[in-house]
Amino acid sequence: MPSAPPVGVVIANNNNGAFVGRAIESVARQSCRNLRTLVVDDASTDNSEEEIRQCLSRLGDSRFDYIRLDTNVGQTGAIKRGLARLDTPFVGFLDSDDIWYENFIERHLCVHMNADFPVALTYCDSHIIDADDHLLAGTAWWFEHGTGQGGIDPAMVPAIDATTGQFSFPRNGRLTLHPHWTAHSATNSMASMMLRRSFVDLVLVVPDHDLRLYVDYYLSTLAGLLTGSIAIHDPLYGYRMHGANKHSNAPVMGGTYNSSTKDWGPISSHILGLVQRILDQEASSIRASFGDWRHAHAQALVKRALDARSTGSRGAWIRFLDSLATRTRNLLGHARSVAGQRR
Repeated sequence: MPSAPPVGVVIANNNNGAFVGRAIESVARQSCRNLRTLVVDDASTDNSEEEIRQCLSRLGDSRFDYIRLDTNVGQTGAIKRGLARLDTPFVGFLDSDDIWYENFIERHLCVHMNADFPVALTYCDSHIIDADDHLLAGTAWWFEHGTGQGGIDPAMVPAIDATTGQFSFPRNGRLTLHPHWTAHSATNSMASMMLRRSFVDLVLVVPDHDLRLYVDYYLSTLAGLLTGSIAIHDPLYGYRMHGANKHSNAPVMGGTYNSSTKDWGPISSHILGLVQRILDQEASSIRASFGDWRHAHAQALVKRALDARSTGSRGAWIRFLDSLATRTRNLLGHARSVAGQRR
């Protein structure tokens, strides 16, 4: 049987000296050993340089290389610098304040190799942890938002080891294929994803200064539009909320709210505008890869999503139609749930 392909990892760091060592170690512990990892420090001004060098020296792992940038270029620029040193067919981007669990790469690779539907992107659920690795929530409240049917499976509740105080969660094994993108599509953070390198090379051509943050939203939107994506419902990493996150700066209070106090509307519109621009600028390459219909459909979906945010009558009409469709789906879902309970 064929063997597993190598996987490239980029850990882009900026002023996360308190956490970057733990991120690096989590990659070194991966059950899949055929890895190549680039740690890219984006001109940090804290103790990141010392922490990274000490960690890499302690590991003594030839699969890891280090690049320090003299000028801050942002998330996209740092990722690109790392990618330039990798030639693996699959890549993952670990935020330097998060940690991957040991089976992260193994599970993502296996899902990518499913015998049903190939995609450019797989993403997974996460645990929410604090600066000291304490568990704050057993799932990302934005993961697969809106898909719940009410009720919580008792098997999803963890147990606590009385000796160590550590939680243990049962594996649920659920996967969801999302073959189509909508304006309400959501995945998870950058650290949740594994992507096909050929797809990243095709679409990550936006200038660094235009996409200094939110590369996850940009890539997941284009993947959803052009190839579809697969959600892995098991949490395979720890998403750290430590009080100095560049986006997730809201307290953990439960509920399906956003993790940030920032206004997501302008951020989302900016990223969708970049997606629209790349669909136009790279039209010939995208058509050659995915066909004329898929490219045209992607353009139409993004245009509609941006039009819906306009203040004119067209925007109001689209928002009305979307709200009507949402209410209809909710009513149908409730009706199916009631019918199932009566059986």
